[in-house]
Amino acid sequence: MKTVEEARKKMGWQQGRDRVQDRLMRCHVQACLVAGRLRGRRRPPEQPDAALQLRGTELCAQTLARFSQVRAACGERALLVTPPSPAGWVWFEDLRCAMQHIGVAVLRLDDEQGLTPALVRDFQPTLMLGLDTHRLHMRLQAVGLDRPSRCTRLLIPARDVAASLAPLTLAEAQRIERTASGAGADMLLSLHAEPFMQRTVGAWLALGKPFVWLPQSASPFRDRPHGVAREFDHVHLSVANPERVRAVWHTMRDILSRHRGLFGERETWGFGMPRLPVEAHARCQAMARVSLAPLVAPLLESAGDLTQRIYAAAASASFQITELSPLTRQHFDADELVAVPRRPHAMREAFEHWVDDQAGREQVARLALERVYRDHTSLHRAVQLIDDVQARR
Repeated sequence: MKTVEEARKKMGWQQGRDRVQDRLMRCHVQACLVAGRLRGRRRPPEQPDAALQLRGTELCAQTLARFSQVRAACGERALLVTPPSPAGWVWFEDLRCAMQHIGVAVLRLDDEQGLTPALVRDFQPTLMLGLDTHRLHMRLQAVGLDRPSRCTRLLIPARDVAASLAPLTLAEAQRIERTASGAGADMLLSLHAEPFMQRTVGAWLALGKPFVWLPQSASPFRDRPHGVAREFDHVHLSVANPERVRAVWHTMRDILSRHRGLFGERETWGFGMPRLPVEAHARCQAMARVSLAPLVAPLLESAGDLTQRIYAAAASASFQITELSPLTRQHFDADELVAVPRRPHAMREAFEHWVDDQAGREQVARLALERVYRDHTSLHRAVQLIDDVQARR
């Protein structure tokens, strides 16, 4: 008993130390941004390459035409139960638009409470996507989808606790047991590749259910080139959870303290711009010479994803610098995406190399634009999802 109590105290002390450290890092990032605004030199506005803007518009139109109604005969009816987070909303709304465009009947719910017997009876879904939670399991039971049927259930496994190596909670163990008995997922779904999922939700994957990896992507309905002048040196928009604060502190503080940029939002980082609708992100990307996309540490350690911002910036014809992960070169070649290793000053050195090289930046941005519309839009992912599900039933 004493050992357990000591372990709890030690964990509590570590968590408290981490919170203090995260708060200090965040304050330091804020101070760096203020310093950059005060002493960063003002570069003259840079006009975008009109030919590059036109090419982006052409590629977008061609991609929309190529995928129009390509799965209209598949017979699927997709019900999307939106995960309860801003990122979940963006992911599922992009997927809804893409499925509708390729010809799949689709309905998106903002909350699992909208999953009612009447909705299931009227819509008659053949596949359902949602987050593996106790609340969704209870709704599946309430509407009669807690047993194998013509509706394939794709659930996204996720831990109830932040620490992926922590013992399973009672609720998690119960959900895994229900899934093993046939009352939960028929297939497991994730934005992250399997090596990352094995580290975080290995107990779910151990059930042997088919696993569908649906990588992040750009949205041709939203992520388009904007012909605005580049008035800022850099841009970075993201939430300010502890992992992202640490990533920014390790990679960007030198850039923030020396250069002028667009950074964060008042509601997330506590300063910067007002909260932006997702539709406005592409325009903000276009207002800066360099888009910065550091990765959270877990994505550098194992194959996970590249974050949605990378694909969105590429589709917006924005030059960007990110970090090299195990997945980077699977999705973008070296001449399409500048990716640096996680080491002191690597991102700053790359930034200072590229920030005044407009011709070089536009060449890389052009190749990234071509690649993302060729391989990495939400339309590609919607087709992949339908084909993977039908192949694995």
